[in-house]
Amino acid sequence: MSNTSYTARAYLLLGCPFCFKFLLFMTEAGLLDQIEIVALDRNAGDYDSVKAGLEQRAGRSLSFPTVETEPGVFVSDTEALISHFRTANQLGDRPLPVLDFYQRGLFENVVRLHKENRALKEQLDG
Repeated sequence: MSNTSYTARAYLLLGCPFCFKFLLFMTEAGLLDQIEIVALDRNAGDYDSVKAGLEQRAGRSLSFPTVETEPGVFVSDTEALISHFRTANQLGDRPLPVLDFYQRGLFENVVRLHKENRALKEQLDG
């Protein structure tokens, strides 16, 4: 018998702009009641063991955000997660102005800075 009352578990990394984007979507779409948020802190003493246990359950390496959408099914791509919850809740292309504002401004800047930082590190290492 299937458990129809399953609540998805969202594993979110503190300080992660992709996790914030997903959380912002869920909030603005009014879907927070559909997930249990598990906040992970990279600086916590148990972070490595918690992540390793999560990856063992998923059977693969994971990035954040990761949502266990149903028992044993893990989705880690932010856009795939947003699409999953849009489709499951029949939201279509309903505009979400706060998410759009974040995505076109701060998020875009953070991603650009991350890429620049990675390129500079590669130059220093190479």
